[in-house]
Amino acid sequence: MKVLITGTSCGIGRAAAVRFLSSGHSVTGIDILGDTITGTSGIPQESSYKHYIADISRKETLPDEDGIEILINNAGIQTGTQKDIDVNLIGTMNVTEKYAFQNKIRSVLFNSSVSSLTGNEFPEYVASKAGVTGYMRNVAIRLANMYRATCNALCFGGVTTDLNRLVMEDAEKWARIMDVTPLKRWATAEEAAEWCYFMTVVNTFCTGQAIDISGGERNCADLFVWD
Repeated sequence: MKVLITGTSCGIGRAAAVRFLSSGHSVTGIDILGDTITGTSGIPQESSYKHYIADISRKETLPDEDGIEILINNAGIQTGTQKDIDVNLIGTMNVTEKYAFQNKIRSVLFNSSVSSLTGNEFPEYVASKAGVTGYMRNVAIRLANMYRATCNALCFGGVTTDLNRLVMEDAEKWARIMDVTPLKRWATAEEAAEWCYFMTVVNTFCTGQAIDISGGERNCADLFVWD
């Protein structure tokens, strides 16, 4: 299938791209950074990867790509500023409206956050991800009515990516996080990629759902107000 993933230069997006490529799918990646996937070991030589550098918050920079069957809105940032809303929400809407609403679409997936369900984290980040979760439900209704396609959001808690390295390497903060996480670990990017694959390729009926993948992280608002 033809898959488009945003934020493929690192983290969950990169792991998801590798997962789809390893299974023989064609992947188009969009990121503000360059290609880090071409030449990766373990990907079949016949696999097809195309990379575009673009800023999803500026819809005029998005490339023209027809016939997308699976769209994974993964790109996002966490700054605690208006830019969170510009990229995480407005950028995600730009991508979805451009690529999802056409006859080939089979599934759309959003990388939201458990913060959209709990309210933890910076206000701008929470608002951006809560907006993504709400927007997902709107998209799910439209896609089901128009194309019988599925649409869901994955609400991850912590994931062990470079984006979270400062937190993971802070012993005090890490201990506080583990205190409210029953599984006592965060997900890996590869585990997150498996969820992306399952919800878009294996799943054919679940739609309009925001799925909590936080390892049972409990609501603890003061934990996430970083100094």
